[in-house]
Amino acid sequence: MLVYFDAARELILLILLVTAAFTDLAYGKVYNWTTLPAIALGLLLGYVLGGVNQGRSTPDQFSLVQSLLGIALAGGIFGVFFLLGAFGAGDLKLAVAVGALKGWNFTLVAIAYTALVGGAVALAVLVWKGQLRRGLKDSLTAVVRPGKRAKGLDPDSPARLTVPYGFAISVGTLWVWLIGVNVI
Repeated sequence: MLVYFDAARELILLILLVTAAFTDLAYGKVYNWTTLPAIALGLLLGYVLGGVNQGRSTPDQFSLVQSLLGIALAGGIFGVFFLLGAFGAGDLKLAVAVGALKGWNFTLVAIAYTALVGGAVALAVLVWKGQLRRGLKDSLTAVVRPGKRAKGLDPDSPARLTVPYGFAISVGTLWVWLIGVNVI
């Protein structure tokens, strides 16, 4: 019976990622109707699959604690970037939903792959808009002088270009999921 719940968790993740990638590319948004139910279902399935903690089950079994740790990890990392204005709230909730559905260790690997995809997407956007050189210069300036927000930038600045990061989260997470990284 638990096999069906675990399969449901994987199916929910797949539906979430495909939907979020589509809506982010098509409409520039990751909607609450995709992320909030996934977070709730991740918590519920964590409880159903492994109880409150791992003490009752094998250490590598998904549990409510794993789900909560995934939420904390994704929320902490993406929350900082959200507060700095780098990501939207939908991106934050999408990362939290991945954490809720897959636990902290999968989420950690997915965040690393997401960063790779996000960097590639950002470079592609800069090349597409013909702003690669200026974009790299502005990025270096932002690293040297953190806290500089896009609001105060020149309207033609490449830093004002938006990157569909919900798409990057979806592709990075799907990448980890498809290669079968050996985590919960």
